[in-house]
Amino acid sequence: MEAFSKRERRRIIGLYRRGLDTPDIAQQFSASESGVRRIWQQYREEGRDEPAFANCGRKPTLTAEQKQVLLEIVQEHPDLFVREVAQKAQSQLGVQVCRQTVGRWLRDLGLTRKKSRSMPQSSNVRM
Repeated sequence: MEAFSKRERRRIIGLYRRGLDTPDIAQQFSASESGVRRIWQQYREEGRDEPAFANCGRKPTLTAEQKQVLLEIVQEHPDLFVREVAQKAQSQLGVQVCRQTVGRWLRDLGLTRKKSRSMPQSSNVRM
């Protein structure tokens, strides 16, 4: 299920203020009782009627210029691990992301991180 929009959150809070019970409100929104109750609890305790995180569920994206810089980083240093590419991206782009996100970006750019063998395969290996 998707997160409640700010408008839905405000409607839920308004219904609680009018005295409706949690099961009735949850049924109106086709949502779980715990989810609806949590919105009311957040409003009562913190005065917050919006999600805790502004980018709730969104994946970080790069602009065309940032993609070009990321591509240059990988082309200049093809032997870097993905976590090292993430560190360079943070220092050069100012974007702090985890290595999984960088891996997804590289995959989207058509780049693979599989290392090629530096030496030919041994001929005495059992086949």
